[in-house]
Amino acid sequence: MFLILSVNESSKKNKISIIVCVKNGMPFLKDAVNSILKQRYKNLELIICYDASDDGTEKYLFSIKNKINILFKQKKGGNRYTALNESIKKASGNIIGILHADDFFYKNNVLKIINNNFKKNKIDILYSDIVYVSKIKKKIVRYWKSSEFDKKKIYFGWAPPHTSIFLKKNIFNIIGDYKSKYEISSDYDFILRLTHNSKFKFKYLSKILIGMRVGGDSNKFVNLLRKSYQDIQILKKNNIKYSLVIVFLKIIRKIPQFFFR
Repeated sequence: MFLILSVNESSKKNKISIIVCVKNGMPFLKDAVNSILKQRYKNLELIICYDASDDGTEKYLFSIKNKINILFKQKKGGNRYTALNESIKKASGNIIGILHADDFFYKNNVLKIINNNFKKNKIDILYSDIVYVSKIKKKIVRYWKSSEFDKKKIYFGWAPPHTSIFLKKNIFNIIGDYKSKYEISSDYDFILRLTHNSKFKFKYLSKILIGMRVGGDSNKFVNLLRKSYQDIQILKKNNIKYSLVIVFLKIIRKIPQFFFR
């Protein structure tokens, strides 16, 4: 499922669309939605794309449908990336961000910070640090400290945290959408296409903007081999050499995140 938030075109502020994808997202979906509704930046458009669930997700969404700008069910047979693509097409914001159903904005001024940086720096893409937290108590268990953008870092296993990325919507017209055939690593493919376009201006914000609960598909041990295989295929598709080494370094880079506070 996805969420998007927007503003009036006559406003001088950016219109920000936040996308969230959900299937069986309870009870943490409530936390994700509340972290959006509590944002002090109000030029938002909330879009939620949901899949059939059996845990009360749909009941909850319809109970708050008056607070959602666009609520729709994803097409049958699709996955999270087809749902994401559907949501992006419906978005009216000029800036797009993604918030997974079990994640949350770290503070109530996140979107205000995003808007200010896009206006001040005239950038195309912004990314930040994120933290992984325990599911219930939200205790930090992993700190993903990113760094300033340099395309060469890709060859050393570096990539910005996907969930922390906010970008101008017109970028999708330039590099295309998410490739749903990569059911785990499509976000990595998208990031590689972003970072290898020299026309885009990146901005790294050394702040924690997103909290992510542990247990996402790409982080489960059972999916590590599948993800690594897809990462290798993606690197080759994007004509990036030394794919095996890069994927190995990509895994190794995660280790310090469990000790950094």
